[in-house]
Amino acid sequence: MRIQGCLRSVLVALAVASTALVSPACSKSPQITAESIEDNWALTEQHEPGSVVMTVAQDGQVTVLVKDRDGKPIEEGVSGNVKVKVPGKEGAPVTAELVPEPKAGGVLLAKIPPLEDDLTEVNYEFNVKGAPFKGVLHVPRGGTRELHEKAKENDAHKLDGMKGPNGGVLQPVGDDIVEIVGDKDSGDLRVYVLDLNLKPVPIGDREIKLAIQTASGPDVIVLAPGPDRLYFTGKLNVKVNPTKITVVVKEGGHTDVVLCGYHPGSVIVVGPSAPVITVLVATGWAVKVDVKPTVIVHDDDDDDGRVIIVHKHKHRHKHKGKGHWKW
Repeated sequence: MRIQGCLRSVLVALAVASTALVSPACSKSPQITAESIEDNWALTEQHEPGSVVMTVAQDGQVTVLVKDRDGKPIEEGVSGNVKVKVPGKEGAPVTAELVPEPKAGGVLLAKIPPLEDDLTEVNYEFNVKGAPFKGVLHVPRGGTRELHEKAKENDAHKLDGMKGPNGGVLQPVGDDIVEIVGDKDSGDLRVYVLDLNLKPVPIGDREIKLAIQTASGPDVIVLAPGPDRLYFTGKLNVKVNPTKITVVVKEGGHTDVVLCGYHPGSVIVVGPSAPVITVLVATGWAVKVDVKPTVIVHDDDDDDGRVIIVHKHKHRHKHKGKGHWKW
């Protein structure tokens, strides 16, 4: 009996040892591969020589896959880095070199500091068999996943192709719809908050900034409240229509960040062939702001399909309809 007990102990020890030998090999399997990267909240930017598929996670993990013009992953001959300036800290930007991920079909990894600001500028510069790929992403604390999820939420708003009351670009941001519009002669920029009827309303205690990409490079514009807080105002440093706009809206301790016009799974064209977002128009700023707006409160405690309407003079009544806007 004692011999059998010893033998049993030896067998258990061998089993544990063999498991320990196998486990590290299993743990080294790539979490993201060329086949799965696009299902992990990646953004795809189309360049002239090919495309860059990239994820940026909240912890600073960057995952990259470069594809050729035919959409095939390029597994060899890719090098480069991503560069980020840590918000609130002086000094040179932090640079992280790309490192190939074994057995991942061309996926490369880099590690930057964790995303701690409401908006972080991530520059990338790759060399792909002699061809340069350069670009910029502006990502929120939640990284590319947050941009993807916000875009999915915004798909319920049917605003594509519609113009704002001043002729500007419409963009859902959280529970708001904003109009981004600039004067083509002066470069003066305004952002209006709109109601359900796409009419301008006072901005309240909101704060807004825009990350704008043009052929001259990226620029972040912190907008200031206009007179009587009826709209936001700023100025374009270069009087050209941008190719990308990332919008940040802060209100009551909550922040929403969206990539203007982006839909989940769509490809963002960058470089010389990138289409522009037409914010510059001939405007006389003649549209008036409704200083007594209707505010929608998404509250349906009795599950009757109605939401509470609160007017500026504070009376409340029920309104039939869904709690989210659809156009």
